[in-house]
Amino acid sequence: MKELSLKISFGILAVAIVIMGFFIYRGLRSFSDKERIVTVRGLSERIVDVDNANLVISYAVGGNEMSEVLKEIERNNKKVKDFVIAKGLTEKEISINVPNIKDKRNQEYGNEYNITYRYYATVKITLISNKVSIVRDIEMNQFDLFKEGVNLIKNDYYYEGENNRTYSFTKLNDIKPDMIKESIKNAKKAADEFAQSSNSKIKNIKSAYQGQFEITSTDDPLKVKVRVVSTINYFVK
Repeated sequence: MKELSLKISFGILAVAIVIMGFFIYRGLRSFSDKERIVTVRGLSERIVDVDNANLVISYAVGGNEMSEVLKEIERNNKKVKDFVIAKGLTEKEISINVPNIKDKRNQEYGNEYNITYRYYATVKITLISNKVSIVRDIEMNQFDLFKEGVNLIKNDYYYEGENNRTYSFTKLNDIKPDMIKESIKNAKKAADEFAQSSNSKIKNIKSAYQGQFEITSTDDPLKVKVRVVSTINYFVK
């Protein structure tokens, strides 16, 4: 009787071990399946119009009498303002900086025998506007100011080129949601293509990372490229 009881106990233990082993196997198999992942990236890219313009028009004036230099500055300021307003901007979009006037004779290393003018003044006039096409027209036609006798300069010595202007896109928040959706959609499409090629099945998302939005210039100064990449890890079955 005692021997029979031991046999039954060993039998029950063996069955329990088999059952426990089966569930451990199923658990490990399930865990292994869940950890099979694929990493894909989805791109969203758009070319958009800029909506803000910042243009600096700089000119220089020289003379030996301060009063004459100041009068010439006033005349030039009026010429620039009239030119800009005639193109379509308003006075509120025009900012005239305080003139930077140097007395060459009183500089530390000045020499009155090798200077053309005693006084040398530079003035910067800044245009800030959302009328980007008008600002672009002003930029491209600054040569007309030369005809009016305005001596345009850069760094106090030579004509300002492209470094004197900035065209920017400020409405990124307006297009962010749609671009994020598009990048996720493209990532899912890439995952589905992977699954089809590998005879597998895409399941849930394990993790996702949204990259930073990048805004870069294009060949057209009035357009910029906006770009974002989403990286998503999917479980694969």
